[in-house]
Amino acid sequence: MALLMAIGIIAFIAAAVVVSLRKVAAESALQAQERRKREAHFAAEAGLAEARELSRMLLGGQRSFTEVMKSLGNQYNGQGLAGYVQGEAGLPSGTPNGNVFPWYEAIPWTPYTLAAASSGTAVDSDITTAFQEMNGADGRRILDFPSQERVLYRVFLVDDNDGDDRRDQDDNSRVWLVSVGEVRGRDGTQPQRVIIRALITSGAAAGGSCSPEDTNGAANNGEC
Repeated sequence: MALLMAIGIIAFIAAAVVVSLRKVAAESALQAQERRKREAHFAAEAGLAEARELSRMLLGGQRSFTEVMKSLGNQYNGQGLAGYVQGEAGLPSGTPNGNVFPWYEAIPWTPYTLAAASSGTAVDSDITTAFQEMNGADGRRILDFPSQERVLYRVFLVDDNDGDDRRDQDDNSRVWLVSVGEVRGRDGTQPQRVIIRALITSGAAAGGSCSPEDTNGAANNGEC
């Protein structure tokens, strides 16, 4: 009887340990997923900020984004307004028409990393002391410094629904920037992706009519 009771207690303890380990593993997976989601969001925000500055530079003081789309098309495959991304899963493809419109690649997949250079220089190029950002106030190395080795972003520029066919001209000085932040797991597993977008205006002059996609409409003195 004593032997049977001992075996039963051991089995109960083993089962309790297995259940506890499964709960810990599940909680750890959820926390890791949430952390990857935040990293992807920050990467998307960084891509959006970079694309806004790129669009401003390509505008060069102009009001219309037509030349910006042409420049991005030339950078993509040298075909100007015809050089838009197509044939990719999840993106419009085929000849642009009323339902399918071109997505211009403003920024290709770009690593969003905080890792130091292999030479041992600091992350910030203005700081000459090696690994200074990786050290705490006490001068000791921060062991859990995030390297973000598999975090990337990609940004597209898309004309808004301003009345034209959204392909060969911009009628209201407004376009969409769509930024994609992605965290890829090891060996390409467990990807986490966040997509954010912003409707931007050239700012060179008063904008044209509001597009149907603008949720504010013309509620505030005609501005979208």
